[in-house]
Amino acid sequence: MSVRSPTRILLRDELVGFAKSKVMIVLWVVLPLIAMAGYLLLPDEITNARGMGGLSATAFVGFLMSSVAGTVAALMVAVDIVSERNRKVYELFVIRPLRREVIIWAKFLAVFACVTVACLVSVALGIVVDAVRGHAPKLDYDMLKSLLSLVGVIAMSCSVGVVFGVMSRTILVAVILILYVGQNLTIVPMLPVYLGWLPDKFWLVMLITAVLTALLVFAASVMFRRAEL
Repeated sequence: MSVRSPTRILLRDELVGFAKSKVMIVLWVVLPLIAMAGYLLLPDEITNARGMGGLSATAFVGFLMSSVAGTVAALMVAVDIVSERNRKVYELFVIRPLRREVIIWAKFLAVFACVTVACLVSVALGIVVDAVRGHAPKLDYDMLKSLLSLVGVIAMSCSVGVVFGVMSRTILVAVILILYVGQNLTIVPMLPVYLGWLPDKFWLVMLITAVLTALLVFAASVMFRRAEL
């Protein structure tokens, strides 16, 4: 009889918990429907602009999700960490053969996976709407880069969320830090491009994003391991 890894059990529990949360239900169902309704209500001169290609449903949904998903991901993981600490949930892990930092990594991966899937589903819905309207977007290299950029924003936001979640003792403080500080931190990987230091270096920017994300989650896990629960 095989013994199941406590780490895998924790990660599965976090995934299931976040997937069933009301916030994720809104992201998976309500938000895409609202986005499509909003797009269909746009004036024809915007969606069918001649000579400019118009605004496609895919682009509209992608822009909306990039604006919302990062903030939602950071808030979800930060609020969850603070809430569980205040409810003394982490004291129960003392009796389990589990390292503290695994809790942080599990929450990061769970929120990242759930929000990423929600965004991909929304973008897919936009592609379907464009196809029905006879303006199906090309699934080319540029779209791949756009999707990867969106995933990078979600990853950075989740890492910022776990850092502020570990640092904060109240939900209000965590929310304020994310809204007024965290949103600026997520654009750090893009600064070299904005400043003209790394023009057209997309994959290098993605690498910087991945490294910063890993460093932030590692720092959060170290702080959480040393903190009093």
